[in-house]
Formats: sequence, structure tokens, C-alpha cells
Amino acid sequence: MKKFYPFIFPSIALLIVLFLAWRWYNLRTQRDSEISRLGEGVEIENLTETELDRVMKGAGDFKSVDLTAQEATNAGFVRYELKDGKVTFSVTADLPILETGVYQVWVKAAAQQQPSKAFVLEYGKGGYVGSASVDASNLPLEITVSKELRPDNTIEEVVLTGIIPKE
Repeated sequence: MKKFYPFIFPSIALLIVLFLAWRWYNLRTQRDSEISRLGEGVEIENLTETELDRVMKGAGDFKSVDLTAQEATNAGFVRYELKDGKVTFSVTADLPILETGVYQVWVKAAAQQQPSKAFVLEYGKGGYVGSASVDASNLPLEITVSKELRPDNTIEEVVLTGIIPKE
């Protein structure tokens, strides 16, 4: 009996491994041949341009203005809300990723001669995004997105433009 002791533990381990392999194989082949009942009756459709636009802009009391692009590959829009004497707005832009420099948003009120720096767009899941708030007495606001290589007070290359109207 003592000469069989060294074979008991390895044979039990081998049986467990064989059982687990057989079980895995049966579950694997059974799953590949069956169609899940969870997907029955589900139709997947592509959204039209208007539906996609509505989904991307979201819901709420926000109004939006499309930004005019200087190149066909660029796109963007401004969502804004007038509340408590302030205009809260956010700029969302689909622009090429920059290796050097930043995309800067400039705001020019109707009474101003020169635009002022508002914020730098940050890259996120939905493209470049940024937001700010200004006094509502400054309406209409001219929004300009520029590509900046140097951090100075001059607009280098205009990429997108738009106007938040006075209401």
C-alpha cells in the first residue's frame, strides 16, 4: 500500500483537471450553438442626421448656436442659457488633436473693440469642451475659437466663429 501513496494526490488532481476541462468544453460548445433569448425582437437602427444632432445636443432649457468653420473638417456649437442676469455657455468643438499649442475661446461683446480671452478648450470624450459665464448685458456675444501656439493676447488662427444673439 505504501508504494501507491505517491500516486494518490497526483491522480486526484488529474481527475479534477479533466472534469473541469470536460465541463468547460460542454459549456463552450453549448453556448456557441444557442441563440440568446435576450436579443429577440431588438432592432438596431442607424440614426439620421437630425436624430443624431438632437441626441448630441441634449435636452433642457439650453439654446444652441452652430459655429461656422473655416475648414470643412472642423465643427462645433455653443449651448447657452440665460438665467439670473447671466449667460452661461459651453463650447463643444470637433477639432483635430493638437500636438503643440491649444484651442483658445475668445468672447467679444457688442460694445468691445477687441475680443477678450475666455478659456482654453479641454480635450474630452466628446471632443474639445469648455464653459464660462458672462453678464447678460453684454449680449450679443461673438464667440471665436482660435488655434494658439503662443500664450499672448492676439488671435493667431481663427478656427470657428459664432454669435450668441440678444433676446
